Amino acid sequence: MTPSGYKASLAVLAVQFLGLGAACGCECTLDSLNATLQGRVQPLTPFSLPCFSSYNGQQVTPNDAACANVQDNYTDPYLRTNSPNGYMNNQVEMCSSDPQDQCLLDSSDPTDSLAFVNQTCRQGNMPSYYIEVTDENDVREAMHFSNCSGTRLVIKNSGHDYLSRSSGKGSLALWTRKLQSLSYNSEFVPSGCQATYNAITAGAGVNFGEAYAFAHENNVTILGGYSPTVGLSGGWVMNGGHSVLSPVYGLGVDRVVQYKVVTPDGQLRVANECQNSDLFWALRGGGGGTFGVVLESTHRVEPTISFVAAIIKFTSNSTNVLPFMDIIVNNTVKWAQEGWGGHITGNTLVNVSPLLSVDEAEESLAEVVAYAKAQGGSAVIEAFSSWYDFYEKYVTSSSVSVGVTHFAGSRLVPSSVFETAEGRANLMDFFELIIANGQSPYIPVVGPVLYNYTEGSTSATPAWRQALWELGSGSSWAWNSTLETREQKIATLQNMTATLERITPGSGAYSNEANPFTEDWREAWWGDNYDKLLSIKQKYDPTGLLSCWKCIGWEESQANSTCFAAFS
Repeated sequence: MTPSGYKASLAVLAVQFLGLGAACGCECTLDSLNATLQGRVQPLTPFSLPCFSSYNGQQVTPNDAACANVQDNYTDPYLRTNSPNGYMNNQVEMCSSDPQDQCLLDSSDPTDSLAFVNQTCRQGNMPSYYIEVTDENDVREAMHFSNCSGTRLVIKNSGHDYLSRSSGKGSLALWTRKLQSLSYNSEFVPSGCQATYNAITAGAGVNFGEAYAFAHENNVTILGGYSPTVGLSGGWVMNGGHSVLSPVYGLGVDRVVQYKVVTPDGQLRVANECQNSDLFWALRGGGGGTFGVVLESTHRVEPTISFVAAIIKFTSNSTNVLPFMDIIVNNTVKWAQEGWGGHITGNTLVNVSPLLSVDEAEESLAEVVAYAKAQGGSAVIEAFSSWYDFYEKYVTSSSVSVGVTHFAGSRLVPSSVFETAEGRANLMDFFELIIANGQSPYIPVVGPVLYNYTEGSTSATPAWRQALWELGSGSSWAWNSTLETREQKIATLQNMTATLERITPGSGAYSNEANPFTEDWREAWWGDNYDKLLSIKQKYDPTGLLSCWKCIGWEESQANSTCFAAFS
């Protein structure tokens, strides 16, 4: 396509997708933005489009080679994280309320032609355009365009998102993945401060796989997520950020010491405890995508950490899951005091503790090891001299499935639930309900129970500080599910969330992995911090330029214009 033809096509698509007409002034058109950014405003087409012969009702030519690449890597997070149109969960790219408005393959068999032959690929919930962010000026220009045109902005790095906050029909996406700077400073001084920190500074596009390798090269340990392709500087840390090491070393928000962020007025600000401290507090738990566009973050690191790890598993059947969960429930308080953190399912336990020796770990876990072996399973308890060694052996091979529809529905479970017979019985009843629904229990053991937290220092839900577990019950549906099926799935998810809320009165939820349709979401996700967060939001973004699903400042009436409208 010639440059003039490309420019004309941008103008046509701008009217079609973004609702921009001739009434816009010359300084507020997509063409003008594209010219300012030297042609870097690009149409964003769906991830699976190369396999289709119809796109938004118009005939297109399939790209067989590109389609084969998508099919071969459909459930692999690496292709998606490195693609501006790559989202890990289907509900982020589809329009969930309209089964005809999507562009998906069959995740169980991406080569199944039923999904793409004689089918139309539609834009779904995908942004219409994207800008590959290289510096603060790109963000500033995008904000100016958004402010004068009314076009919504969304921010995407890796595409790990359950709540569709990094996508949106008709929006302009700021893709930060190429912000790859990494530096280590054993005496980092936040701007305007006196204190020094052993710290790593990372661009907003750095994912944990890259951060872990860099930390290892510098003989330090950085806390992070249990997936190589989750970003360090984005929604993970800004909503709380848990790790299997969090029981001892705290959450991501406890360890970040500085952000560089472009606020909606176009200003590049440094936020830390000494300057823009209110914004810094808001970014330590108040969520991404709403206070500004973070370009860089700096995090406290630890020296190389040695620890023990336990990997316990057995083959589950109709009778052996609940007894396993009973052992887990009755040992949770003891294990928490021993520093154990990790993940537990109905037939696996993968936990680590930096506080125990191998002999102490074997004694601690003797009952659950004996049970797993009695079921014909296995148990390995071994020492690791660094986080990176454990990461390479276990984490890289256990990444969560992608290319599927998956709604998380987690709730934070405080220690008080485990301290009464009634609370423990309620948990067992919940596990029985999960199993009856054909699901397996899933428990991130990530509560920062032993971390020396300064009360009020972060804006994440205070419920984190009493939590031992994050307990989930998710929902999913097939690529070709009907709206009726989708509504039924969400209704079941709502019922499970209500049950968890009854079991954990006064607690809260980690919004990154919570039920998107949580009714009392302000209280559940931020508790008493919400009102202060809202005032900070109004200070830095008085016109509401940045908005995302149930983020600070969001109103229920906005649901009607989203792809979640059918479930709200």
